[in-house]
Amino acid sequence: MSIRQSVLPDIGSAFVRQITVTAVSVALFALAWQTIAAAFTPRQFPGIIELAENVWVVISGGDRFAPGVTYGTTITRVVMGFIISMVLATFWGVIMGVQQSITDYLAGPLFVLLTVPSVVWAFVGVLWLGLTEFAVPVLVIVLIVFPYLTAIIWEGTRDLSENLLKMATAYDARSSHIWRDIYLPHIKPVLFGAMRVGLAVSWKLALVAEVFGTATGVGVAVNYHFEAFDTGMVIAWAIPVIGVMIIADRLLRWSEHRAAQKRGYDTETTNIIT
Repeated sequence: MSIRQSVLPDIGSAFVRQITVTAVSVALFALAWQTIAAAFTPRQFPGIIELAENVWVVISGGDRFAPGVTYGTTITRVVMGFIISMVLATFWGVIMGVQQSITDYLAGPLFVLLTVPSVVWAFVGVLWLGLTEFAVPVLVIVLIVFPYLTAIIWEGTRDLSENLLKMATAYDARSSHIWRDIYLPHIKPVLFGAMRVGLAVSWKLALVAEVFGTATGVGVAVNYHFEAFDTGMVIAWAIPVIGVMIIADRLLRWSEHRAAQKRGYDTETTNIIT
């Protein structure tokens, strides 16, 4: 048996297991939902069948909002805001975790940003920029998601054992080697966790920003049906994006698992060679 076969697990089987677990959990949730829906009218709390019919109306273009443009616009805003937030949070969080001397200077503004509600940023964004296609939603996502991700990455980075750093210093390890062999393996799982959280929160914030600061997007469609007191259509517009977010989360988990196993393979290979 080769080294790779002995170290790397069956990635395909792991991915299938994740899909199976997700399917079972969704089925249990649907069963609980249907049980609760039996106590209400379909307009108040639609059952699974009614929801499926509403989702079909949405994705087939039977509603007044075009699904392609509406979902495409929202997902684009989510991706833009998430990427900007992740880049800023990684830089800020790692700096705070590594350079303790400047942590106090950066922590103050961070906690201020953490306390500002998303609705406030949505209103402020409209006042600053007006009704825009991307500026207000992306601004709201970045100003809310970026501080949360920064706090996660900061805590994860400073949790690194000082003994490893002292050992590396004692052996006169180069800074590049310390970052590659100590910091990066330690930070990588934290980054994957932050990405999963950030993607989910970005989607929620995009809807809030779209209600207040745009004329297109899923948030606009949801708000329209909310004003019509149509619970089924409100939920139906959100379901496809929820599905996309679940798939994205599973792909990130699978990527994290594969990266961790690849790291283990590299480590074992290096030990054998040396």
